[in-house]
Amino acid sequence: MLKVDQKTLDRMESQYKGIVEIILRYEEDELPPCPRCKSEDTAYVSVGIVGRSINLAAATTKIKLIPNGPKRGKYFCNSCEKYFNAG
Repeated sequence: MLKVDQKTLDRMESQYKGIVEIILRYEEDELPPCPRCKSEDTAYVSVGIVGRSINLAAATTKIKLIPNGPKRGKYFCNSCEKYFNAG
């Protein structure tokens, strides 16, 4: 789910060309539901904290940002806050 307004998206785009396209691509992705709680409110896990990734994670619930690896799973459930892999 998108967490920011258009003004914020415009500011992000002025700082990081192409970021809005990436955010919208994440928004359109259909992610697997959580195998534990069955929630469909899930996210990709991304490693590394830099300006661009911080802005991506701030803009959409479809990205869970962690500071360093290894990843605890490919996906993260925003409802039960557990990491998981699917398929």
